[in-house]
Amino acid sequence: MRVLASAPGKLVIAGEYAVLEGAPALVLAIDRQARVTLEHSDGGDYEITAPGLGIHAAHGRLDTAGRIGWPALDAAAGTSLRLVGAILETLGAEDRPPPFRASLDTRAFHAGGDRPRKLGLGSSAALTVALASAIHALGRRGTPSLDTLLAAHRRAQDGRGSGLDVAASLHGGLLVYRLHDGRPRIAPATWPQGLQWCCVWSGRPASTQLFLQQLAAWRARAPARHAAAMRELGDCATAAAGATGAAALVEAVAAYALALDRLAAASGLDIFCLEHRALAALAARLGVTYKTCGAGGGDIGIALATDGARLQAFRRAATAAGFPVLDLHPAAAACVQVH
Repeated sequence: MRVLASAPGKLVIAGEYAVLEGAPALVLAIDRQARVTLEHSDGGDYEITAPGLGIHAAHGRLDTAGRIGWPALDAAAGTSLRLVGAILETLGAEDRPPPFRASLDTRAFHAGGDRPRKLGLGSSAALTVALASAIHALGRRGTPSLDTLLAAHRRAQDGRGSGLDVAASLHGGLLVYRLHDGRPRIAPATWPQGLQWCCVWSGRPASTQLFLQQLAAWRARAPARHAAAMRELGDCATAAAGATGAAALVEAVAAYALALDRLAAASGLDIFCLEHRALAALAARLGVTYKTCGAGGGDIGIALATDGARLQAFRRAATAAGFPVLDLHPAAAACVQVH
């Protein structure tokens, strides 16, 4: 039995940070795919090959307490497989997965070259959905629930994160995602007719986990200022999630970008790093709206316009300035095939 599974990445159109406080986030699944191939193994362990992580035929085993061990790996390699281990431990708490050989491919989420660097398109969430779905299929079980997938992803990230990237990878399309009493609520959304967009890589990888840690530290130091910043972001996110036309969404995203900049100034978070500021300046000169996607500090940004000619001018200007414009398109839900 052979299982092939894939899951898309994501772009946050609006709602990052504020979603952690219950505001809606608008998130789009995009066609960079995490791909997993699984086959039954005659051994009693799990064999993982992951070229993007520099892992070849690593062997892991769940102990009687349900904890994963990688006995032949050094600490650095074991850290690279932290997400895989979290998935196996989470699924194993429900029903221990059968032994398998797995090939994991997340190279679509990295810039090429001798030293591949992450783009910031949600590779860990996509891999969580693809691998967990493949394991369930191998064990002849149904699709894992969003709650199970969120538990696995958060286990690898010390409990942080809203889970919007996992939801986008699982469901595909454009979604409005929010947390109500800590539980996710998801509704499909429609991309406004006539709204043009493109995604640009800043050239600098960033750590979402580090930014969330810094945000938590600022919240502890300045709770009133944090609450005010989140209220402003929440109002802008609500406007974006409720926008029904292209012009209204562009306006809401522009307001969200300004609110993010004010959050950065108040908290000290480097959300709009030098690269993002350069891209935002290019966009402003050309009449295009630009904002970071996700935590910021690097990774990617999105440009939006109702005028296709203006967006094309921005694409040319960004490319001329040395910023890669990524060829991205909306993506459907995760897919599993059994052979």
